[in-house]
Amino acid sequence: MKINPLIVILLATFFVSCEKATKTAEPITPPVVTTGTVPTVQTAEVTNVTTITAKSGGITTENGGSSITERGIVVGLVTKPTTADIKFGTTSVTGAGDFISEITGLKANTKYFLRAFATNKTGTGYGNEITFTTTAIGNASFNFTPMFIVGATVAAADIEITNDGGDAVTERGLVYGLAQNPTTADTKIKHGANGTGKYRLMLKGLLDKTGYHVRAYAVNAKGTSYSNDVTFRTIPKGKITYTFNKATNPSNSELEAYARLQIAVDSAAWYLSNFSSATKHVWLNYVDGVPTADANNEGWMRFGTNSGFQNIRTMLHEMNHTLGTGTSSWWNSKIVGGKFQGQHTNELLQKIQKSAVAVQLSGDTQHWWPYGLNQNSEVTSSWDYVYNCILIEAMRKDGLTQYSGAYIP
Repeated sequence: MKINPLIVILLATFFVSCEKATKTAEPITPPVVTTGTVPTVQTAEVTNVTTITAKSGGITTENGGSSITERGIVVGLVTKPTTADIKFGTTSVTGAGDFISEITGLKANTKYFLRAFATNKTGTGYGNEITFTTTAIGNASFNFTPMFIVGATVAAADIEITNDGGDAVTERGLVYGLAQNPTTADTKIKHGANGTGKYRLMLKGLLDKTGYHVRAYAVNAKGTSYSNDVTFRTIPKGKITYTFNKATNPSNSELEAYARLQIAVDSAAWYLSNFSSATKHVWLNYVDGVPTADANNEGWMRFGTNSGFQNIRTMLHEMNHTLGTGTSSWWNSKIVGGKFQGQHTNELLQKIQKSAVAVQLSGDTQHWWPYGLNQNSEVTSSWDYVYNCILIEAMRKDGLTQYSGAYIP
């Protein structure tokens, strides 16, 4: 078959034309032009290292040609930490480029690697690497005030945790026993709050005329720390008894007064029996016409109808009178120039008031203060009742024995 040359030329022209119509031009990407570098940084020395914190920083010596957008510290457990590790920003920055970073959340007794960093639009530059090790957790430190609140069956200890050893104190209290250096395996009293600071705890159920050993304790991640061993000796137990004289057929108002006075006399007798060694029998009387209350050193007490004085404060105050304060020749001999002349009493008052200088109890022919419970306003807490009773015990050491039984050390 003979092919027409004209047809071949036309077909070739057609196919060539179709190939050109479907071809797509390649895009042209302009070259990237770098106009700066990453910042140049120098790492500062690590300071203020504790079990969980530290401080460092650095200085940006060159910004790399563009503004710094971020700077700080990176910390890790392996060499050359980056911003992908633990990162801390700045707490302060100066115009010269110095910056400081606070490092937190560390683990005790652990080696860390640290570098300063600074970032601009080009990237992040790092400073020289520094290593440091956090301090190990130590023992807690204590300040144990010599015990001055000591009764027959009860005593109180004042303690301060001055240092937590580098880790939070999760439990604190005191331990005591008959042998030296008691531990938590002995009798333990736990304080309700944790952490450092001051606290007071009461020891109860003690044996009278008995020597005890006490230590404060604190628990942190290291374990249990103890204070030095503190000793004290309880006093002989007092014995305050009473007869409550009541009407045969009391009225409702008398019954109400009797109820208030019953609470008051039982409470006051407990305080004096447990915080002093005094022995005394008193007679309690409810007498219409008595303005407030009164008492003599023979043990006779009268309370009037004013309910504001039918309370523990007034009852203890009147019981003090039955023991000889303000009602005996001994008392008058001890008040000179408005001040009580008794070594044991004044030394105890100084401890109660935590005074750095010697102090003296004030008094007149009937009353004494502070802690004489002369007015309701003098009572701020039940500790004022305790202070009253241990001062009575100190007065007994100073000679107040004629009306309240012989003092037995």
